[in-house]
Amino acid sequence: MHELQEKYSVQIQELADSSAKCGKLGFVASHGGNLSLNTGDGVILITPTKVTKEEIRFEDIVLIDPDGTVLYAAPGRKPTGETPMHTFIYKRRPDLRSLVHAHPPYLTGFSISGGEILARPILPEPCIELGPILAVPYAEPVSEALANCFAEVLPRSNAWLMKNHGITIGSDQGVARTLGLLQMAEAMAISVLTAQMTGGVHEIPEHEVENLSRVLEGRGLPCPGDPRRKATLKSLYYS
Repeated sequence: MHELQEKYSVQIQELADSSAKCGKLGFVASHGGNLSLNTGDGVILITPTKVTKEEIRFEDIVLIDPDGTVLYAAPGRKPTGETPMHTFIYKRRPDLRSLVHAHPPYLTGFSISGGEILARPILPEPCIELGPILAVPYAEPVSEALANCFAEVLPRSNAWLMKNHGITIGSDQGVARTLGLLQMAEAMAISVLTAQMTGGVHEIPEHEVENLSRVLEGRGLPCPGDPRRKATLKSLYYS
C-alpha cells in the first residue's frame, strides 16, 4: 500500500463506500458522476475516470494535489475528467471538505427544464442545510469552461444545478454527509414535482425564512454559502 493510502485510509474507504452507494441509489449510471474529498493538507481524494461507481473500491481512489496533479494512482487509474471542476470549487470555497457531482433523475429533469423553482425557499431543511439550488449555465463536460461557470454562484449556496447536466453539492463535512444532502435535494425535487401536478408550489413566506435563522443558530450550523460573505438565509433568497 502506498504511504498516502495508509495516511488517508479512513477517508479513502469513506469515499469508495459513498461512490458505491451513489450508484446503488440510482444517482449515477455507468461511468457518470464523480465524488471527492479535500483532506485540507494539500491532498484531494477523487474518484477515477471510466469506472462504474458501484464498482469503485479502496484501491481505485486517486490522490491529487489542489492543482490536479496526480500524487498517486493505481496502475490503469486516472482521476475523473471533471477534476478541473472539483479543484476550481475547492480553491474558491476553502470551507468545503467534500463534493458530490451526480445525475439524479428528478434533479436532472429540473436542470433540463430550466425552471428556477429549486432556487426558492420550499422546504425548511433544504433551506437550512443547502441554501438555494442555483443554476449553472451549460458548458462542455470535463472542460475548464464548465469549471468557470461556477464562479458566480459558488459564494451563495452549497448546491448547484448544472443546466442539461446534473447537480453538484458540497459540504464542510465528509463525503458520506454530502451524499446525504444530495438525497435531501432529490427528495425535494420529487416533492416539488408532485406539488406542481397537484395544485402548485407555495414558497415559505419571507418572514418565515428569516425565522429559520434561529433554527440555524440553535443547531450550531453555518449559513449555506461561503462563510466569508457573512450572509443570512434571507439575503440568500431575497437579494
